[in-house]
Amino acid sequence: MKELQIENISWILNHFYFLIYEHYSVKDITIGLRSYPSVVFKNHQFGIDVNICGSDLGCECNDYEVYIIKKRLFSTHIISVSKLMDKNEQWMEKEKNISSYSNFIQQNLMPVIRGEKWG
Repeated sequence: MKELQIENISWILNHFYFLIYEHYSVKDITIGLRSYPSVVFKNHQFGIDVNICGSDLGCECNDYEVYIIKKRLFSTHIISVSKLMDKNEQWMEKEKNISSYSNFIQQNLMPVIRGEKWG
């Protein structure tokens, strides 16, 4: 089990390494006994988090969900990457995994990641 968790963390860091070039740092890594690991990247300049959330093992849902979160003084804005993928004809039929989330963000959401545009 430990090897699976370490392998999944490595997989996430490898696919989302592009965020490091966009001035994000790893804010948090969570390893659960009965769930896939989760990783949070943070851009302190723009106050944007990219949360890669692992689901429970054996769950009939996607292994991971990815959210882009921007907190402001009195509000929090959340973008669900999987919901955006479902609205996009090119992406709606593809399997939702770490690789597809990473590719979707790099191809469609870089202005959001860079803090140039929201939603």
